[in-house]
Amino acid sequence: MDDLKEHPAPAPAGGEIDAAALGSGRGRRRSLRVLLYLLAAVGLLALLTFAYAIYHHNSITPAPERVVIDEATVIDDVMGDAYGKYSAAKKGWVYVDDDDVTYIMRVVQQVKIPDNPIGDEMYFVTSGVAVDGSDRARYGAFHVQPNETRDGNLTAANLQVQYSASVAVQPEQVYFEALSENLWGWVIKTQTGSDPNHSPVTVTNNVLAPHKDSVAILTAFPGSSEYVPAQPCAEVKAAYDAYNSTTPPDLGSHGVDETEMDIEEPEEPLRCDKRRWRYRVGVVNGTIPAPITVTLSGSQDGQAVEARKWKVMFDPKSFTYLVPPDLALSTPPPE
Repeated sequence: MDDLKEHPAPAPAGGEIDAAALGSGRGRRRSLRVLLYLLAAVGLLALLTFAYAIYHHNSITPAPERVVIDEATVIDDVMGDAYGKYSAAKKGWVYVDDDDVTYIMRVVQQVKIPDNPIGDEMYFVTSGVAVDGSDRARYGAFHVQPNETRDGNLTAANLQVQYSASVAVQPEQVYFEALSENLWGWVIKTQTGSDPNHSPVTVTNNVLAPHKDSVAILTAFPGSSEYVPAQPCAEVKAAYDAYNSTTPPDLGSHGVDETEMDIEEPEEPLRCDKRRWRYRVGVVNGTIPAPITVTLSGSQDGQAVEARKWKVMFDPKSFTYLVPPDLALSTPPPE
């Protein structure tokens, strides 16, 4: 009967552990360690990234703010520096030149250009005449922009021109032109005379633009010429031709006609005149200023003049427009 009883399996010897159970436990602990190492590495990487971001942010100099121009404030400051105090009674800035001649200067054109990425630019023109009634006038061309150090301040360049006239430049005589992709300028029309029935009235086109740290005159050419004499045009033309066909007197060794020393030479007769030189700036294409086309029309001596056209090209080397001789002024413009 004892042989039919089930005998329990022998217990493992002391200290022996099931191999499968042991392998399973070690695998779980290894996976846990790998996970912990991975989490630690990710945390360290995140910490280093955050620390670098803080360092990089603190080490970069912030970009300067874009300069925005307040036109009224800039004009007050720049005009005060150039001309002196503003007079509310005279509605202008009282300027006394080196010859002690007093002018009342006023702004006749202004424009603000917001295209510059570092800040606004401003262009304006001033004009005035002598208060004593003398034949003196002047104008100024100003260019204001952020300075090169980009510290938020502005720098102003200007050109002052004095010339013989009793008429100040008017707002409608200032034309603001795009000369190239990166250059703005003016055509300022200066006028001598006011009544063509009394004396000739001439208008000159003066082309100006900022250049380096100043404002430069790029060229000048006629704008218009008008005179209406008291006599008929044909009669005045005959007198003009007679004057120019007269043989000059024979001058002595000292440059004087000894037989007619006390006789003054008559003035050249003034002819009927109503000519216009119209200009047009070409299409802007690149950084070299576009050519200027000038067209002549009108009448002289009561007869229509022959229509003519000139193309005035820009010379980058001299930074001027090269005016053909037959379009040039008889006297150079004031500088």
